[in-house]
Amino acid sequence: MGGITAATGRRRVAGIRATLVLMFAVALAVAACGTPGKTAAGVVIALDSSGGQVTSFTLRTTDGQVMPFTIGALETDGAAFPASHLAVHAATLQPIAVAYREEGGRNVVYRLVDAP
Repeated sequence: MGGITAATGRRRVAGIRATLVLMFAVALAVAACGTPGKTAAGVVIALDSSGGQVTSFTLRTTDGQVMPFTIGALETDGAAFPASHLAVHAATLQPIAVAYREEGGRNVVYRLVDAP
């Protein structure tokens, strides 16, 4: 009378596994988001590159702070520009605005735009 058959048990185990896999995937996605984004604006005062690609730069913010940044996966939609364009801003001292996240003790940029 209503005992658990082998087929029912296998379905339950499969359901539990699927739930655990889904929970793990959600946890990974949330962890990958990192900390919420921050912004800074100022002029580029130093650039570091490797193999012709800008890998990091230093920004003197509008309030005088000197902040190092590492280039992350950059958004390139709308008014955003690629890291290679930083050389122009460094040469002309045209201000930029950056959106970044703190990851592992570093400021990792994900968006670069001309400062208003």
